[in-house]
Amino acid sequence: MMTSRFLPFLAVLTLTPALSFAAGEKPGPVSYVTVETRDLKVEFAGDRAWTISSITHKGALITGRPGFYGTVFAPEGGKWIGTGHNEGGIEKVESAVLTVDGKPCELVDGAVYRGGNAELRKQSMLGPIKLKAIYTITDDRVIELHRYEATTDVNIGILYGFMHPFVPSTTAWMAEKTDGTLVDGTFESKSGHALQEDVKWTAIHDPKSQRATLVWYPQPLVGQGLKTFYWDKTVYHKLYNHLYSHAMLKRGTKFEAKVILRCIETDTANWQEKIKVLSAETAAQ
Repeated sequence: MMTSRFLPFLAVLTLTPALSFAAGEKPGPVSYVTVETRDLKVEFAGDRAWTISSITHKGALITGRPGFYGTVFAPEGGKWIGTGHNEGGIEKVESAVLTVDGKPCELVDGAVYRGGNAELRKQSMLGPIKLKAIYTITDDRVIELHRYEATTDVNIGILYGFMHPFVPSTTAWMAEKTDGTLVDGTFESKSGHALQEDVKWTAIHDPKSQRATLVWYPQPLVGQGLKTFYWDKTVYHKLYNHLYSHAMLKRGTKFEAKVILRCIETDTANWQEKIKVLSAETAAQ
């Protein structure tokens, strides 16, 4: 736990955005900050509103820079706001604080910090939606927690709570639906939308790196529209959590979403069985 002696020295990034935004403006500087733990290396990007920009497990790239992470939102009839998207306006980062093993770390381009427990906390505005995000990296997992509040009545066209662009060498996925049914499939890289269910967890396998990644939800995310789905493209196999679709939220509405990512090394023949074991272990913990 962070002790009080560090509090006066926390590295807080404060941005004061202009009233109007030039085309192509980003929500922060082109800066990459990396956190390394025993098994994981996670990169955060300033120009993506201090969201994740890549995840590596024991030297193997799991998710890369093509594609955005975090939350994006489009009002009904409007354009995207959030992380690297700026078509409808930029995500306004009010503060971002990084600590590693309880010690403050500066968000400066090229910085690499090593430890056993890292935490990046940020607060931002996506149009009328306030976001408080906590990204925690331990030796063996990435934990992402998003808390939201509608600051005015808002008519949501689409809101994706989490996005994770898995590398295109992944070939297969599986998931456990909220009713306990197991489903699986393969990728064809033809821009389809695989899964489209509310799930307890989903997982993806990369035979090239011999890795499988579990995406586990402490509380299954009850979605709208396409729900939890993979966008099966050539550049990535991207996992989305579609939380709201064509929905009106009253001012003061609060909601949250949480996800845990864990990776294992496994051959192709046994990856599904190993993921089931990892899911049960994660639930027990």
